[in-house]
Amino acid sequence: MVKGLISFTMIRILLLFSILLIFIISCKEANNLDPLPRDFNPSMTLIPTDTLIFSIGNQSNVYSRYIKKVVISGVPYLGVVNGNTNELEFYSLSNEVEDFKVQFKTDGPNGVGKLMAFELISDDTLLIGSTYRIRLYVTNFEGDIVKILKTDIVERKGYPFVQNYYTNQPLVNNQSKKDLYIYTGVDTDYNGPGIWSGTMFLKIPDLEDEAASHVFELPDHFFGYVHGAYFSHSSHLLMEDRFIVFGIPFYNNILVYDLEKEELMEKEAGSKHFGDALPWDDAESGFSESFYVPSNSYRELAFDEENQMLYRLAYQGVDYIGPDGQRRNWDNKPPSVIMINRDFEKVGEVDLPLNTIYTRMYFTHDGKLYLSLNHPDNNPSEDQMVFVGFKPEEL
Repeated sequence: MVKGLISFTMIRILLLFSILLIFIISCKEANNLDPLPRDFNPSMTLIPTDTLIFSIGNQSNVYSRYIKKVVISGVPYLGVVNGNTNELEFYSLSNEVEDFKVQFKTDGPNGVGKLMAFELISDDTLLIGSTYRIRLYVTNFEGDIVKILKTDIVERKGYPFVQNYYTNQPLVNNQSKKDLYIYTGVDTDYNGPGIWSGTMFLKIPDLEDEAASHVFELPDHFFGYVHGAYFSHSSHLLMEDRFIVFGIPFYNNILVYDLEKEELMEKEAGSKHFGDALPWDDAESGFSESFYVPSNSYRELAFDEENQMLYRLAYQGVDYIGPDGQRRNWDNKPPSVIMINRDFEKVGEVDLPLNTIYTRMYFTHDGKLYLSLNHPDNNPSEDQMVFVGFKPEEL
């Protein structure tokens, strides 16, 4: 009888231990990176339908680090940052109105520094981001400063931040709530842990910097990932004035922050070609293209309101030295467009032609995703920005 009790007790202990072990393993698997691609059943594709051509002046450049479609007084424009002249160039997407420019001073009483980013606040007001990282400038369309916002008043939880105004689109204006969201989730040490930790965005309500707060905290398991400076090129957008969609360069899933519920969700959005990129085992100081170019990675995000379609750009790694003996960079990595519907379900992925599409310049308009054809290795024009429009269709 005693022997039977001991056996029954041991069985219960073993059973509890097994359940605990399964729980630990499942948690570990959920928090680990997985380099294998994810399967899915495609139901949508992209079809090239048209081209848009914008003639530019001799002081402009077909390559801009920051472009964005905006609607001013009901008219759609493509806004382009011209770093050569410190101007915002607005190219009309309608035949009824003319293009125009806004000039900004770099220094002096009305200076904003070197122009890096912009956002439309209203039909007569702009938000300007510049090389002066701890300030934002509210201006009119004459380039005059209306207000200066301080972005270093409230400390970020965890690690220091550096606002990023480059290939991602970091300045976000929630039109319905009158809140600004500025991406601040970059650690100062790219080669150490902590880049992917803490809060990712600074919220400034109704242009009042003293009421600013940090929001959108990443899960703890991202803290230790070290992917180098190139993998700080995250991307994000505001969808339907409610969801901040955040894409990490090495991570298959996208993170979706619900501003109404203040909840963070993960949604599958990985490529059919690859899974998560594994961390950098031997981090080096400075940039290392020999790690960056061969790595699979993600970058741009775009949202098509008309079709309720979210697009994510994925890039397959290539050998750092090509067959011709020349070094290669990000622009030589084979790109594809991942298609995600309004319910955050992956519905398609379309491969783009190699060394043809300059994916750093993109926008959505008239129910299409527009991507630049001014690829550095196959550029059709130095005097025109050329975009091809891709329209989603069911398979």
